[in-house]
Formats: sequence, structure tokens, C-alpha cells
Amino acid sequence: MKYAYYIILFIFPLFINCKKKQDAIPPEIKGVNFDLLLKTVDIYPDSKSVTTYTYNNSKQLIQEKSVRNFTDGTIWTVTNNWYRSSGERIDSMKSEFTYGNDPTGLQKQYYYYTPSGTLAYAILYRNANNPFGSVDSCIFIYSGDLIVKRMDYTSANSTILDHELTHEMFYEYDSSKNISSIIFVNYDFSGGFPPKKDTVTLSYSYDTQKNPYYQTEAFYAYFVNLAFENYSSKNNIIKILYRGNTSSNDRDEFSFQYNAGNKPDRALVTSYGIGSNQPAIWTTDYYYD
Repeated sequence: MKYAYYIILFIFPLFINCKKKQDAIPPEIKGVNFDLLLKTVDIYPDSKSVTTYTYNNSKQLIQEKSVRNFTDGTIWTVTNNWYRSSGERIDSMKSEFTYGNDPTGLQKQYYYYTPSGTLAYAILYRNANNPFGSVDSCIFIYSGDLIVKRMDYTSANSTILDHELTHEMFYEYDSSKNISSIIFVNYDFSGGFPPKKDTVTLSYSYDTQKNPYYQTEAFYAYFVNLAFENYSSKNNIIKILYRGNTSSNDRDEFSFQYNAGNKPDRALVTSYGIGSNQPAIWTTDYYYD
């Protein structure tokens, strides 16, 4: 997926006419209060995805719905709902998804906490409609109030996976307690035992501005691989870089621009497909109340 850059020569009168028509179309307003993120728009070479966000009366994220329309007419729809028993703590998540003409899938994730309220582990049912579907679980290890390690395990009937360790994540922090890097270890069992081990590192860069987000909002859930309220960086992420080689995942690199309200305005994503040296590039634009 790559943007193509074209040099198009216009006859001068035609250029003037087109410019007038373009100037007559006002750009979509990206926010007035810039309090809550209401929508993101992802532009890919082969598709466009629009995600909308819904909050409760306490301004906590409770739903996101994403619809991706491909140029060939295929439509992907994903709806995630988060549930809280009380306060800010998320107890469960439900995800429904439909890819083209495939049957609608359903996933459910449950979060479990220590008596002091610290997230201890989570369990994900990948196919909640199938009692024999695979089950993932993840365990969190702390140093003080910071998560330093996460371990993911998978069990799947009729496979070799029986509570096998499939991922490890190691978190490092800077002096401001911003995540400086995540070392991601993937164990690939597609070739049987022993699994193939791939290691990549995500490195985070920040500006000096105070991060206005809390983990209960939509933005940070996708960039730190943690549950919502357990982490919020002190400063704004401006870049995430990927280092390492892997045969199991794409390589993605993110850079972020911020608006006058100190909220994300646009993200530029450079993605390398598995085994590819040619990047695909797409953008995400952020819209607020």
C-alpha cells in the first residue's frame, strides 16, 4: 500500500477553474472544544476507514465503531464496547466484527484486579460463540506502580497450543515515567515445537508538552499495549519507531502532529508488510467535539 505521487500538467484556464471549485468546498471542521475525540479517519491506498467514539456521562470511552470501505466494495465493520461495574475501572470488553461476507465474529475480554485495584491479568475468548474456541490470557508484572512485563498465553483445541507462552513484552521508562521502549518477543508455533522466536523493539519519543489524555480516552489504548487506566504518559508521543526483524508481523512506524489544543491532529504511519522492503503509507486524522 503506497501513496503514488504524480506530476499533472494542467492547461492554465482549466487549472484556475478547478482551483475555484476546490476553494468553494470548505474543509471539515476538526473540533471546537477539542475535549473528546469523536472520530478518526484513516486513508489507505486501497480503502478508507472511519471510526467513531462514544462516551458515558463521565466522559469515559464506552464504544468505538469502525467501518472500513475498500475500493473493491468489501466492507469491514468492528464494534468494541467497554463495560465498568463502578468508577473508572474497566471490567470487560466485547468486540463484534464482520469482514466482507464472513459471519459476524464475537470476542470477549475480561479484566481481573488485585484487592488494591491493580490490573493482575486478563482473559480473551477469541470466538465467544464457540465453547471450543481459543482462549488467550495475559499476566502483568509490576515494579512499584509501573508495569515492566506482560506475558501472553494461548490455549486452542485441536492444536499444539495448551497454555503456551506466545508473547512477552518488556517495558522500559524514561526519567519522567514515559514508556521509552517496549521489547516485544513473539513465539511462532506454526512450525511446531520449539517455536520460532522473533524480537522487535518499539522506541517512543516525546515532546515537552503535558499529555492532556487519560488512559480512559481513545487515543493511548493503541500505542502502549496496556489496559486503560494503568498508564498514561506525562508527555505527548511524537514518534514510535520499530527496530528488529520478524517474519510474523508487519513493521509500522508512527509520527504524530498535534493541534493548538495539544491533542493529536494527524498521524502518519509507514508500514512494511511481512518480508517487504517497500513501505505502505497512510494517514489518520482526528476530529473532536
